[in-house]
Amino acid sequence: MAHTLPSSDQSSDQDKWDSGGLECKGQLLIKIVMRNRLTALVVDGDTTCWVLEQELLHSYGVQTLGVDNSRDAVDLIASDAEFNLIIIEKILPVLNGLEVTRQICEIGVRCKMLEVTACSGESERQAFLAFGVDVFIEKPLDPEHLVPILRELDGQ
Repeated sequence: MAHTLPSSDQSSDQDKWDSGGLECKGQLLIKIVMRNRLTALVVDGDTTCWVLEQELLHSYGVQTLGVDNSRDAVDLIASDAEFNLIIIEKILPVLNGLEVTRQICEIGVRCKMLEVTACSGESERQAFLAFGVDVFIEKPLDPEHLVPILRELDGQ
């Protein structure tokens, strides 16, 4: 299945296209073909961000489940739900993102974990990486950061 996202940059200069013709380096168009069914858990206390992150994943064919608090995320993982990708916001109701990340890793989850946040410092970034987060990104989550992760998870 192929999924395409347009961007606001409408430049169409031929030299911006990569050799495979699948991706425009100026983010005009990102098109990937997924070989496998991927699933993601989105954990974000901000409903708008939660919906936008899920819609971005859906646009690439990723099935998602979203929760708006950390306790539901930990309970879901503890019930043996399996995901290829977990996206966690730093600021959450009940437990903060760092604590939920620690608890998820203690359960033994072995999937790609992505931390997204609107505000961060280098010490927070290092703490998340030390607790098991694979990628730390400042919001917004965009195709430029997401597509390489999806390609890796899909074995591309």
